[in-house]
Amino acid sequence: MKRIFHHLRFPVLAFAALIIVAGCANRVPSLPVPKGVVKRTEKLVLQGREVPVDFYLPQNVGNAPVVIVAHGFTRHRRVMAGWGNLLAQNGMIAVVPNLPFLANHTRNAHAISDLIALVRTPGHLTQPQPNNAVAIMGHSAGGYATVLAASHEKRLRCWIGLDPVDFGNHALEAIASVHSPGLMLLAELGAWNRQANSVPWLNHAAAPLTALRIHHSTHCDAENPSSPLAEFVCGKTDPRRRAIYENYALAMLKQHLFSDAASAEVLKNSAQDKSVSVLAAPSADKAE
Repeated sequence: MKRIFHHLRFPVLAFAALIIVAGCANRVPSLPVPKGVVKRTEKLVLQGREVPVDFYLPQNVGNAPVVIVAHGFTRHRRVMAGWGNLLAQNGMIAVVPNLPFLANHTRNAHAISDLIALVRTPGHLTQPQPNNAVAIMGHSAGGYATVLAASHEKRLRCWIGLDPVDFGNHALEAIASVHSPGLMLLAELGAWNRQANSVPWLNHAAAPLTALRIHHSTHCDAENPSSPLAEFVCGKTDPRRRAIYENYALAMLKQHLFSDAASAEVLKNSAQDKSVSVLAAPSADKAE
């Protein structure tokens, strides 16, 4: 027995060390909450599972629209914390959950719908109060879940996919039932967005859909913050490219949640932006 233990000890220790190193490499830094924003974490039951949900609440406003932000596959709400801060700084209530299922994207879509119903329930949020205008956005598999959710949510103002990924062409089918305008912000083709397999959605969308490819972007540029392990696997992130995601996502949200004309012009003029390629726009021809 001792001899067996001696032979197994080093492989077991090496495997344990690998797990520890990988865990450390996959950690994300905690972002400070900016002035004028209050962050609150609640444990909520979504689709029968209790998960933590972060609420980023803008201060000094009486009511505000709600944006639900979904993370990608194997990720968690902490990699979307920067989005929570950014949206709240721009007058929106950001709701950032840990999605309850690893790979059951249909149930995750229903969890997003559970959150929409929750924020529309009078009295759950009071400072500020939701004004019944709701948008959803998600990264990677979270972007896929937002399309599934949008296909059966008739009162959404808009949805945003941050380099979304399709699985089994289910979103390709679902997008024909989406009645809300959409925005897709895409990275360059790669393994982690399955060679941009969400692009065919553009030919099946029933509602207005804008799609921009961000030049040189990696799949994890849309995370804020990301982790060293994700950057090693998916490619290094860049704050300048992330700022492009933020600029267009904010423009989409402000246009549809606040009826902001200047934000509509940002999207309309994206063809003049040398940092992106316009793949689809409601008022322009598609271009690869």
